[in-house]
Amino acid sequence: MADPVRIAVVGGGYGAKIPLPAYVELEEFEPVAAWSRRPERAHELAATFDLQLGTADLDELLAHPGLEAVHVAGPVYTHAEVAIAAARRGLHVLCEKPLAASLDEAEQVVAAIEEAGVVGAVNYGRRLQQTRERLLQRVAEVAGAPRMVSISLVHADHAEPASRPFTWVQDRAMGGGRLQGYGVHDLDLLIEAFGEVEDVAAATEVGVGERQTRDGEPRTVTAEDAYAILIRFRGGGLAHVSLTATARHKRGDIIEIHGSEGTVRLGEDRVLWWGRAGEELQSEGPLKADSKAAFGQVARNFHASIREGAAPDPSLAEALRVQALLDAIHVADDERRWVAPRPT
Repeated sequence: MADPVRIAVVGGGYGAKIPLPAYVELEEFEPVAAWSRRPERAHELAATFDLQLGTADLDELLAHPGLEAVHVAGPVYTHAEVAIAAARRGLHVLCEKPLAASLDEAEQVVAAIEEAGVVGAVNYGRRLQQTRERLLQRVAEVAGAPRMVSISLVHADHAEPASRPFTWVQDRAMGGGRLQGYGVHDLDLLIEAFGEVEDVAAATEVGVGERQTRDGEPRTVTAEDAYAILIRFRGGGLAHVSLTATARHKRGDIIEIHGSEGTVRLGEDRVLWWGRAGEELQSEGPLKADSKAAFGQVARNFHASIREGAAPDPSLAEALRVQALLDAIHVADDERRWVAPRPT
């Protein structure tokens, strides 16, 4: 492609797993720099991906000659600071989910991006996986108004204290927890399918309460590894969203949607079932659930927004809706009551 976007990635963890390798392969982008809080990690990324710059100095990264865009992929508590600084430098911003640590911070990010006149987008790419993309299509075709929706995730990757080292992901104050890792994608899916949420109730739990850092230091886990969320949609209908990351035997994700006009179900085998009232259920699959391919589409959408003026997808407005719902869930959990998301 004659006019790739010159982009930098902020974050040496997830940023090095999915975004950086994807940008290297996508002709729409030219990755030129990477930031990590550890200088040695930043230099390693620069060498591995043949970048012009690897640095632990955010100002140096944002001032890199010719830089056009930044992918914000650090811990959640850093999202707002990095995104706002990038926007004020006139750089386009693609941010990992959730957009920020709170709705107040997320609104500050959106305001900075709008004031700078740059493109802003958020990586709610899981809805672009084939499994969920087809599910959303079938929901629009056959489900009607929601009556009962269930999303259940059962993982075993956090079951043992030694299965994961203590990082920011286990620290609630840094925006860690499985809600930011998985739950926000399910909240995004529900809003995309059925619109506004009236109110929520929630409970979270820490199943494995202590882990060691990579240096062997024991630390108390404060971010949830299990949650159960109950949602009332505006206009009627309920949803139940749950996850455990500490099960002894993992199971694939299951999504069931029972609507006024029909049923849609995505099984753990990634087979999609659907049908209207009075019809036999039809099926297709197994479908693909490729995170790398889904991110590739998010990135191409970002490029189209920068070069062609296309509307960002997923957009900042969608990110704010999820952020408001996430904030309400935290309050509902802390105060043990139903909470209405703040309008955005």
